[in-house]
Amino acid sequence: GSLPPSDLLFAMNDVTEKILRKAAPYRAVALDVFDTLLKRDVGRPADLFLLRGGTFANARRQAEMQARAEAEREVTLAEIYARPCMAGYDPAEECAQELAAVVPNLPVREAVRALHAQGKKLYYISDMYLPSEQVAAMLRRCGYDMLDGGFVSSAYGVQKRSGALFRRFLHDTGLKAQEVLFIGDDWRADVAGAALAGIRAWHLPGNDPGKREEDLTSRALAAFCANRLSGKPQTAETIGFSVLGPLMVGFCQWLHSSTAQCGGRLFFLARDMYLVQKAYRLLYPEEKTGYLEVSRRSLCPVLLKKQMFPQLLAALPRQALTGRQIAAYCDVRCQTEDAGRVFDLKTGRDARQAEKFLKALQPAPGTALTQEYLRQQGLRDGDCLVDIGSGGTTQMLLEALCHIRLQGLQLSGDSRLKERFPEGRAQVYLDISEENRPTYWAGQPMLERLISQDTGATLGYVNEAGTLRVRRAAHDPDARIEQLQRGALAFVQAWKDSVLAAVTIPAPQAAAPFLRLAAKPRKAELEILGNLTVEDGGTYPLAAVGAKSMYLRNPGRAVRDFKLARWKVGFLKRLLPLPLPYGRLYAAVKRNDKG
Repeated sequence: GSLPPSDLLFAMNDVTEKILRKAAPYRAVALDVFDTLLKRDVGRPADLFLLRGGTFANARRQAEMQARAEAEREVTLAEIYARPCMAGYDPAEECAQELAAVVPNLPVREAVRALHAQGKKLYYISDMYLPSEQVAAMLRRCGYDMLDGGFVSSAYGVQKRSGALFRRFLHDTGLKAQEVLFIGDDWRADVAGAALAGIRAWHLPGNDPGKREEDLTSRALAAFCANRLSGKPQTAETIGFSVLGPLMVGFCQWLHSSTAQCGGRLFFLARDMYLVQKAYRLLYPEEKTGYLEVSRRSLCPVLLKKQMFPQLLAALPRQALTGRQIAAYCDVRCQTEDAGRVFDLKTGRDARQAEKFLKALQPAPGTALTQEYLRQQGLRDGDCLVDIGSGGTTQMLLEALCHIRLQGLQLSGDSRLKERFPEGRAQVYLDISEENRPTYWAGQPMLERLISQDTGATLGYVNEAGTLRVRRAAHDPDARIEQLQRGALAFVQAWKDSVLAAVTIPAPQAAAPFLRLAAKPRKAELEILGNLTVEDGGTYPLAAVGAKSMYLRNPGRAVRDFKLARWKVGFLKRLLPLPLPYGRLYAAVKRNDKG
């Protein structure tokens, strides 16, 4: 499943203006209700029935078909529920569900408010089996308290598509057909039906986000996002809402289910799981969770103190490091002749020499603070550690230091973790297909940056007046991260408050928006995200592109910048904004890369 394309999410800014222009010559404007004034948080109307289970959905569809087949006029909800197959079901529950599912069509509501301010007469006309009182309540809920009246087919026994409901509207309001503009999304019922009564109609465009998706959840995600973002410019906050939000909900639902099975407490690993913990607390406020402010670097001093050299080597960055840099990770100074020596830890070629170097270092005196911090967290056997890392190194280090076994729950698509931790002690949420694997790994550094706490890395701990506090590296916060995360949390809260709260977002649907971003970024997304930086043993740009004139003079600089970029698809598309399948091209290169 995929979220709606940009022309549905963001290019409806002009709908409001179009309505105002079309309505200018008319005394009155009448509008269709569903998919015009109102939207539902499902892709198709019948999806509301599916939310209540397949048995109800089948009975409900059958009852409506039977009622319509026997009636010579528009049916009512009461007549539908009078069918034998609906025995035991209460129509009030359907009305409550409809009310919970409805949201305003934002660009249309803005237009209606502007027309009301101009003094236009405003009405609604709908073919709908729901009682007119129910439709009126749904409109009031969505901010349409300025309408002058409404006409619902269930109350009159006639429909729009025959023109009869439009003629009844003209009769009861005393309006002439040429004084009215009708706006609706259906060519047959709205445009042709209005024409049968002599009323000019305008077809509302672009109103089918997600209807063609194959599964209920994908359709709901598409509708849910489009309902809240249509007509809005694309910003960091809207990216967070539509791209990060579904992933946060899906992953937190999986965490909740996994924790219930293993029985341990949840500990979210800083900094990477900062946003996930916030999302989890929104969804499950009654549960107590921990935020473990440790990093591999903060554990290095105590690993050196305990002479746990294999674990210490695993904790160091997988890069080429000088002796001085290795010592700094262990929070000690190195003044030996090996201070400037380079150790290749990326390939592991110099592992033995590096271990010999580590054994010669004198541990720092403050390692007791690290041990005290771990003691205060109260980690015990069976607790769940939530992380994004692909190697599970932090889990392995904590298990060795605390003499416990943890349950790793990873926001990762790396199945190798299951092999590293036997007995199911590491689970990964994302099931990435072979086709999407290059895209996932290309986007993983960006994902980690977008969901992490916007602070410096945890270096160690200090005792301030008897209180143990975290010591962090210097860091310049970026306002875009806060905006992205605010948007993601807005999605989480809105999902929780919606009719979809009980719907589980499976991993493929939850990850689809981010995989789309990584492979097929839109122009606004490139401009908002491209200049962010990520940490990977150093600080690197995501997709920072220099001036094209500079690259023409110095092609080597373009090559260097491309190598530094951690979002290479984004770099290429910013450099050459052409309609090329950069994501597929990059994936093909990676699949053919033999290293």
